[in-house]
Amino acid sequence: MVNERGIEANPEKIKAILEMASPRTVNKVQHLAEIGKASHRVAHYDLVQNEESRLLELEVIEEKRDISLVQIQAAKGRMRAAYDKRVHERNFQVGDLVLKKVEVSKHVGKLEANWEGPFKVTKILKKITYRLKSMEGKELPRPWNIHNLRKFYT
Repeated sequence: MVNERGIEANPEKIKAILEMASPRTVNKVQHLAEIGKASHRVAHYDLVQNEESRLLELEVIEEKRDISLVQIQAAKGRMRAAYDKRVHERNFQVGDLVLKKVEVSKHVGKLEANWEGPFKVTKILKKITYRLKSMEGKELPRPWNIHNLRKFYT
């Protein structure tokens, strides 16, 4: 108790504390120390049951991982099928006429043509790489990827 003379102890409260029985549970200690009521998780914690439930979870987790893996693979398959349905494979034969995309270095403005040509396919280097020749017979200096080519229709 605080008063004009300083801090004084109340003798009645001291006597009550000395006569009090020792706390025997965690809840009693917390109540005495005015920590507050224990949470539900702490109050109902059972070491044996917790250990059993953790072992069960460890057994089930492999099964859950396998199920998740199957679901992920199924989703990827559906996405691939949806994508492949819209994609059309392009390829050219030797002698086909194609347009090539204007190179960035030559491109001047937005009103200029995006494609130039026609050019003739002279050689297939790989499935998607081609050598081209202009209509005047001049060989282009480098091979062209199919993504930069488009079929020319006459």
